[in-house]
Parts: sequence; C-alpha cells; structure tokens
Amino acid sequence: MPQGLFGRTNLEFPPVWLSLSVPASSSDMEGLVGAALESGVPLDVSSSPGLWGGHMRGTDAPLTCLSNTGYEEATDGRHASDLIQAHLIETLSCIGREWFDIYFLRVRRAVEEYQISGALEAMEMARQEGHIRFLGLCCEGPSLAALGMWQFHDAFEVLRVPYSLDDGEAYETLAPIARERRVGVLRFSSLPLSFESDDPVLVPVSTASQVNEALRGGAPQ
Repeated sequence: MPQGLFGRTNLEFPPVWLSLSVPASSSDMEGLVGAALESGVPLDVSSSPGLWGGHMRGTDAPLTCLSNTGYEEATDGRHASDLIQAHLIETLSCIGREWFDIYFLRVRRAVEEYQISGALEAMEMARQEGHIRFLGLCCEGPSLAALGMWQFHDAFEVLRVPYSLDDGEAYETLAPIARERRVGVLRFSSLPLSFESDDPVLVPVSTASQVNEALRGGAPQ
C-alpha cells in the first residue's frame, strides 16, 4: 500500500478504488454494491448515479463522481457554472447524499477560458457550501487539452488519468506535473491490474467477483 498522504487532500487512501459499472443482469446488482460498500474503498458512481442511489443512502462510504460535459457548449461563464451546478445537484439527489468526496471536472478537449472559469467557479462554490470535499481534474482526451487548462488553473487536489501498459502517454505527461504541484494521482485502469507505480488505481467493476479480484490485486505482496 502506498505510504504517506495523497497530495493536497492530506489524507491516506487505499491502493485500489472501485468504479461501479452497470451489471449485465439485475441479479448481480445487490452483490456488486454490497461487496463494493463492504470493501470500504472509495467508490466512483459516475456511470449511473440513479442506479446506485437507492443503495448509497445512509452510507458514509467515500464517493467520487465525474462532471458532465455540458459546460463544453456553454455560451458564457454563467451558463457553464449553471450547467455544473445543475449536474451536481442532480447527481447528489440521485445518490441521496449532500456531498461527494471528490468531484472531477471532465476534460475531453480544449475549451474556452470562460467555460473553464465558469465550471471551476461552480465547483469552488459547491466546496464552500460543503457539497464537494476535493476538486479533481479528469483527463479523458488528449493530455495537451488537460495540460492547457491546468497551466492556468491550479485548483485541483486530485488528477484522474487513464493508464495502461499499452498506452501511458497521458499518465507520463501529467503525473510529473501533479507531483510538482502536490496533487494526488489516480490512475484509471481495467483488470488485471499493473502496479508499476505507487499511485492508487481506479478499477471498473460490474460484479462482486470483480470487486474481490481488484482488491486481491491491490493487496500488499
């Protein structure tokens, strides 16, 4: 398990986090969510908040969520802010909680400065109101798009970045910058896991057996 604090969060986190994916059958739902909650690790509920919401009410499990991408089409900063706020309210209502531990701004391509500023304004306001604990940046497209945003907006405590043995370009570009800025790095990778890095890994899971496999893969050797 990685030792020390996870970037600016000043908290310790486990080496494996779980991203809940929609099961192939409804019969797998209860087992998946039960195993995920029992694990005690951070859970990403971005794929379908309404689906997980009934199971998450009353839990204090650490939860993360991706923003939507509507802010990319905003016509001005206020519009971008409104779109992020609306998504945050909607997803929190689905989950039945008042906060996410980490809310990630999705970056798929280069966008206008007013769109970035509006989105970040909404996220910062939500943090001040207690609806977000930590702000995250999620690279979902060219690393240069995320880098272009990040150069002028050092608001993030966590970086979520794709990683695989076949394609680590985004990770190799952005992770060194994250470390310079004391930003925690969360790799997004599918099973089977690879641990060339001490950075925690977020794993998509859709069955209880995949939860167990992911957790075994992150056990200390």
